[in-house]
Amino acid sequence: MKTPSFLKGLVWLLVPVWVLSCSPKAEIYKVAKPLMGTVVEISVVCDDARHASGAIQAAFNEMARLEAMMSVFRDDSELSRLNREGSSRPVRVSPELFEVIEMSLALSRTTRGAFDITVGPLMQLWPFYAREKRLPSSHEIQEVLRRVGYAHVILSPEERTASFAVPGMALDLGGIAKGYAIDRAVAVLKEHGIAAALVNAGGDVFAYGEKPGNQPWRVGLRHPRNPQELLAALPLANKAVVTSGDYERYFLVDGKRYSHIIDPRSGVTAQKTASVTVVASSAAYADGLATGILVLGAQEGLALVESLPGVQAAVVTEGEQDELALRLSKGFREAYPLDERHLAAQRVRLVN
Repeated sequence: MKTPSFLKGLVWLLVPVWVLSCSPKAEIYKVAKPLMGTVVEISVVCDDARHASGAIQAAFNEMARLEAMMSVFRDDSELSRLNREGSSRPVRVSPELFEVIEMSLALSRTTRGAFDITVGPLMQLWPFYAREKRLPSSHEIQEVLRRVGYAHVILSPEERTASFAVPGMALDLGGIAKGYAIDRAVAVLKEHGIAAALVNAGGDVFAYGEKPGNQPWRVGLRHPRNPQELLAALPLANKAVVTSGDYERYFLVDGKRYSHIIDPRSGVTAQKTASVTVVASSAAYADGLATGILVLGAQEGLALVESLPGVQAAVVTEGEQDELALRLSKGFREAYPLDERHLAAQRVRLVN
């Protein structure tokens, strides 16, 4: 959860946005801050600026606390301590970290290992953060895979400890921690009496309640190859929308794209799937599930979604001649009718 250099030093203010409605006091207050390696924006509907400011600050404080706890980029984080010591002894962890690990292991079982937070050693092997983009050899990958596997994580609910059965294992929560922080921010806003809000962490969103005038929140479905374009704008109420894509962090070698999402079963980066968007009642669940579906691919991933109640998904894959193919789960298609002419103009083909 590094903060990119271009975000450092920015100052963000509480900005009231006046919205016409039946109530002259109805306003949407927005604050944006660099956090978790992206820009997080929190919007709340409130009739009192001081109340809005306090609630938003409390939500940001909670997200910052969780980032400090779960970041692999901070040596003093609780997660880094677990990675250092978990192979030698059970490590007592906070309730929040235990919950995230427990949730992650459940998602690993749901996705048949396509989502796996034990990818830490693979993330260190691949040169996502190295200046020299040298691809690892198959031998190196096979050696590291010995230290990967969610079945080797040992949890003790009674003692609230975590440990690793295989030496050298390391957890990376990059595929779920941001979603969890969004969920916790929403919980804090509700505790402060905010009846309607939207939390947007770099395009991963949870929205609840309505904007003034009984208007729904709308969330853009991003084009994975043209970041300035949207495939659709989705109305959202009491749901999370989370997208995993090969465009978030990647590097090119001989013209081939290598994304930061690794298949933990093979040790190589996921290919051919450009993005996966999941709609669910929890941002953490949607976050992990989106990563797992991207690894599984469109056919297997959407088959999984159809078996999960209350979950919808949209999967964009590479097509032919620079065209993309968009596949939707049945629930997504019913909840969010898309404009096929608009998609065609974006060189995206809707596949039935």
